[in-house]
Amino acid sequence: MALLHPFDLLIYTALVLALRDDITAARLPQTQNRVFSYRADGAPPGVLYNESPSYSEFKDSVNARVVEGPNGFVGITDIADFYPRIYQHRLVNALQAAAGGKKQDEIRALEKMLYRFSEGASYGIPIGPPASRPLGEAVLIDVDSTLMSYSIDFIRYTDDFVIFAESPQRAEYGLRVLGETLFLNHGLTLQTAKTKVLRSGEYLAAYLTPHTEKEEARRKLLDIVGEYDEAVSYDDLDESQKEEVDALNLSEMLKEALAEGQNVDYREVSFILGRLSALQKPELIPIVIDNLERLYPVAHSIAAFFKQFSALDESSRGWVAQALLAPLLDNDSAKPSEYYCIWVLNLFHDQRDWNHAQDLLRVFRETNSDTVRRFAALALATSGTRSEAIQTPKYLAASSSLSRTAILLATAKMGADERKYLRQGQRLNDPLEKLCAVS
Repeated sequence: MALLHPFDLLIYTALVLALRDDITAARLPQTQNRVFSYRADGAPPGVLYNESPSYSEFKDSVNARVVEGPNGFVGITDIADFYPRIYQHRLVNALQAAAGGKKQDEIRALEKMLYRFSEGASYGIPIGPPASRPLGEAVLIDVDSTLMSYSIDFIRYTDDFVIFAESPQRAEYGLRVLGETLFLNHGLTLQTAKTKVLRSGEYLAAYLTPHTEKEEARRKLLDIVGEYDEAVSYDDLDESQKEEVDALNLSEMLKEALAEGQNVDYREVSFILGRLSALQKPELIPIVIDNLERLYPVAHSIAAFFKQFSALDESSRGWVAQALLAPLLDNDSAKPSEYYCIWVLNLFHDQRDWNHAQDLLRVFRETNSDTVRRFAALALATSGTRSEAIQTPKYLAASSSLSRTAILLATAKMGADERKYLRQGQRLNDPLEKLCAVS
């Protein structure tokens, strides 16, 4: 549900933008400093939400509260699979309540889009598009209000909740009310493994206090980077932050983060890979290749890392290309996630020198995923020849509209007459498909 047709993404974003102010008005006021995520208070027209308050401000607020109450207790938790499990009907109810009976046409259109995005399922909203974030906040409006009505002292960022209490019983009570409200109102549950009650001192030690020089460097990096799904890049930082990052030994930190037996912090690894890509350190390539499976969740950073190595010799580039495509072609093991496939294939689309058209054609033919086939077709449009291109049109009829455009782009390597007869035989009506067929 994360990959939307460009036209769908524009309409989806526009509908949410039309509802933005109503959602904002129904949320807890920003002045209460309780809900920090994706606030649109005072945002200019055409902007879904402001950059502030940010995840780092949320963490700073949590830290200040814990320091102020060193003898208290902290309950921490987050929602399991939040966006994929949002019940669309409950979301629509929340939007209707926020809009006060107005904007029914926009809400109805949005409901139909979500239903189509989820392929007929009544739950889940797209993961990734910024427009989904205000919708997630709309779902939790009643949850925030319920916690307030029970005088539960909490702070929230998206689906991360921190509850403050004077006793462990009171903290457990807050977590229980939260869990019951989520389940009864929305069918959502808490992450069992991440739900716990700690003394303030224990929380400081476990989550906020560096213990070693390596851990201190790691925490400093994460404080600068902020929230993982914001995809912060080095260029997004201000000059003082860049100086702090440059002072860290990122190469050593990457090796440590990917050491055997370590749980991978994807926020940390994603940023390090993005920063190191600009430095073009070939000695780090084997580390990344050897840890591909563990790095699937940050495949976008893998692609960014390798895109920068323009000076790689042909032999080295061929070895890397084979290694990156191997998981997609290995029939004896579980296939990687679509997310990994998309970003690796995008690398071959963007970098003509990576080629490997025969392997790309195999991916195109053998995959059962319409999404993966689309990106393989886009890669073939860059790397393939007529020999590969003429094998793609037979998949047009069974492909989605988005994949059809990619396949039509891949046919650009065919002869002019061949493409002309293809256009006539397909009787193209979609304007985007027509454009791709003549590009």
